Amino acid sequence: MGRPPKGSRILSKDDVLKKALQLLDEGGSKALTYKALAAALGVTPMAVAHHAGTRDEMIASLVAIAFEGSDTPSKAATPKLRLRDLLTRYCAQVTRHPELAKCILENPALIGPSLTRLTQLIEAEIAAAGVTGAEARTLLCLLVDYTHGFAFAAAAAPGGALSPDDFIPALDWVLDRIE
Repeated sequence: MGRPPKGSRILSKDDVLKKALQLLDEGGSKALTYKALAAALGVTPMAVAHHAGTRDEMIASLVAIAFEGSDTPSKAATPKLRLRDLLTRYCAQVTRHPELAKCILENPALIGPSLTRLTQLIEAEIAAAGVTGAEARTLLCLLVDYTHGFAFAAAAAPGGALSPDDFIPALDWVLDRIE
């Protein structure tokens, strides 16, 4: 085989990951195969594997790209407002890439540093709001589950029937109950 012919396109990891995220967003996890990715890029499956690594490595790279910035601390004035900001930003990211979020839920090893740090920020803000012990863990689970549920529903809703603006009232209702 040797080198690619002159004038042929040079493939990069960035090219592979952009196309992989597009295939995942459009067709779900089952649509993201090396064969489909190779066909979309006009290369061989081995070229895809060379640039993207294993399937889990590729998805972990997609998580890092799609959820970049989710672990940026909020500058809002109070713990409740900081929680609102963190969760609203995260909800928007999950809504943009729900199939990727489903991959993470299926394999938590794909979470990655930014989402681990986001969870730590949420836990810190819950503690700063004065919630501790079992109540803190319950609140964390409630907030994360509500955020995922809303984001998946918004992504599946026809014609953008749900938006991040619809997410905020129920989130505020929960946050307003923190004493």
